[in-house]
Amino acid sequence: MELKALLDSLDFGVAVIAPDWRVTVWSAGAARLTGLTSDRVLDQSFWVLFPHARGGYVEEALQDVLHTGATRTYLAPSHAPGSSGRMFETTVTPGPRNHVVLVLREVHDELPRESRAAQILSAFESERRLYLQLFHALPSAALVLTEDGQILETNPAGAELLGAPDLRVLPGRRLAEWVPEAQRPTLGGALREALRARQRIHLSIEFPGEPAREVDAVIENVVPPDGSPKLLFLALDVSKEVLLQRKLMHTDRMTQLGALVSGVAHEINNPLAAVAAFAELLAGDAPTASVRESAEIIQSEAMRAGRVVQTLLDFARQRPRQPQPVDLWDAVDRVLALHTNALKKSRVRAVVDVDERIPPVLADPQELQQVLLNLVVNAEEAIAATGRPGTLRLSAGRSNHHVVILVEDSGPGIPPGLQERAFDAFFTTKGESGAGLGLSICLGLVKANAGRMYLHDVEGGGLRVGVELPAALEVITYGDALEQLHDGTARFDALLVDVHLDATHSGFDLWDALRMEGRGLERRIVFTTGDSISARTRDALQRSERPVLKKPFNLEELREVLDRVAGE
Repeated sequence: MELKALLDSLDFGVAVIAPDWRVTVWSAGAARLTGLTSDRVLDQSFWVLFPHARGGYVEEALQDVLHTGATRTYLAPSHAPGSSGRMFETTVTPGPRNHVVLVLREVHDELPRESRAAQILSAFESERRLYLQLFHALPSAALVLTEDGQILETNPAGAELLGAPDLRVLPGRRLAEWVPEAQRPTLGGALREALRARQRIHLSIEFPGEPAREVDAVIENVVPPDGSPKLLFLALDVSKEVLLQRKLMHTDRMTQLGALVSGVAHEINNPLAAVAAFAELLAGDAPTASVRESAEIIQSEAMRAGRVVQTLLDFARQRPRQPQPVDLWDAVDRVLALHTNALKKSRVRAVVDVDERIPPVLADPQELQQVLLNLVVNAEEAIAATGRPGTLRLSAGRSNHHVVILVEDSGPGIPPGLQERAFDAFFTTKGESGAGLGLSICLGLVKANAGRMYLHDVEGGGLRVGVELPAALEVITYGDALEQLHDGTARFDALLVDVHLDATHSGFDLWDALRMEGRGLERRIVFTTGDSISARTRDALQRSERPVLKKPFNLEELREVLDRVAGE
């Protein structure tokens, strides 16, 4: 402690480097001149702390002292806060047991401000800081490497590419640590060739907790041939472009497959129709009960095959979204029929638990089937990845005016830290076999059908994905509504009527019908509209003398109108 206190009291800095290049002594003066505190320096590699020193005059001076025992001196800029334009002189001397002693002294204040040397140092420091600002402001990942791939410096985008929370932890490590083993010889060859000419290379960057990132990189030696090589590695993350290209190729194949399915379905449906018809005739004229049973089985299986073909046709056709009431039992049955063989091959047992009292959901049938098929495929692949038999459970329940569909599997699930990214486009946990678009597309389709999606782990292992869609409410026609209003038993205080009811009737038609009835029910009507009011609509509203609520309206506006109607 006395030695440390003595060294810290000196007006210059002292550092000691061990034979393995670890810093064993770092005085307060050294911290002041370099901007590096002792807790960051002690027991760290000198080359990690000062990556630019390797391969230059600093390494040459240190090696010369070790081999000859002579004293060497070099100048370096100070990186301490508020030390712009200042330099410090480092005297290197041999120490006991092959240690090296560095004595650091500030020299900038000793130079007259008007001297040429001081002006050169100031200009050098200004250029250095400008370079650092430009380097760190680059939107693309940029790393400075040695010939063997050691990282000397990186910008924030480079640290983000490598998944490092702090770019200061990267100097001294090798870029190959993030490159798949199969690509490391390619990287090494490109680094060597970059000493003579610019190189372009495509690599994968990998680190735990994230899918591999595909990058296109340019490598160029930014130091003159007679200097120590420093290779600038500029990388552009093209993962999304690569995955999108794969998706486009997949879409093109699916389009071709759709055309093929349409043609094949036509050829299959014709014989299926004949088989089903003759089976039905045979069942009607069967001489024995066993023949009738066999004929009914033939007809049933032919009809089931026809439904599978129809499902394939539905997927192959491109058409506008058509929300309508969809029977969940039918949708689940169609999806499982399409994926039965894959489930059997992966030893997955499908369990369906859909309450018959569950109302239909309001959605586009084709899009709902696409969502369910994607979730079933994901569950089957997750279970298959474990190498063990598993269970896929599809269930549904009612929640207020919505239906909740749950798809649960006994696979490995998704790590908690990645669950919030599961619905991000291009995010995948399947490596190169996954495009990272399945759940993202499902989420888009569910939202387009006024629903929502969520997922969470299942206790004991597995994943549960929830799809919540609006329940299909009972829809009555204009005639049905008018009949109910004509019923003398119907009791109501007010009737909210949209200006536009359906393609052939308006709210004013209903008002006229009630007015002609003569019971005064038309005075209970409050019109609502979400459109701009045309001159024709304005005239009709004036004629009816009924209040109108413009959508969207709040509860206070609704109460005010209802109070007015009740007071009439």
